[in-house]
Amino acid sequence: MKIAIFGGSFNPVHCGHLSVAKEVISIGYQKILFIPVSIPPHKTMARGAGDANRIDMLKLALRDFPWAELWEGEIQRSGPSYSIDTVQELKRNGIIGSRSAIIIGDDLASDFSSWKNASKLIDEADIILARRGVERDVKFGYPCFRLANTPVPYSSSEIRQKIGSGLSIDRLVPLSVARYIRRNKLYAPAKT
Repeated sequence: MKIAIFGGSFNPVHCGHLSVAKEVISIGYQKILFIPVSIPPHKTMARGAGDANRIDMLKLALRDFPWAELWEGEIQRSGPSYSIDTVQELKRNGIIGSRSAIIIGDDLASDFSSWKNASKLIDEADIILARRGVERDVKFGYPCFRLANTPVPYSSSEIRQKIGSGLSIDRLVPLSVARYIRRNKLYAPAKT
């Protein structure tokens, strides 16, 4: 079975994530493993939702997609989430095969060489480079498959800002996720 790994903070998961995953399914992958990070090594995790909230939102977002699966291993492992460690753990546990893929946004391409054991990661898994912005020729010095997805003009941080400003996010995240965010008062501005 062809499996692609899709890691991220998913803080919150949004329709752009799902759009990329659907595109990867359309090119022949049978399963997408969504993996919420514990501690992202290259950025600070935004506040407003805990690990349990991010997992709950992913479960809601993925429930209608039989090809989508949530793997909580990075959160259970705790500490910084390095892709190479995750790929090797997934292989050891028989969850993925020898040539699975990792989906990364092209906004991460310029820093990829700074990832832990980047060259070993390339040996362990194929890279699917998904478009995040309108620029078409993002430089990436490693073998990869460039996904021809339509970029989504928003990010999780912009969604959090909209929520903090009291704006609607109903078209940016699955409706079940929007309801969950409202019900649990996630990402609301701190009361002073």
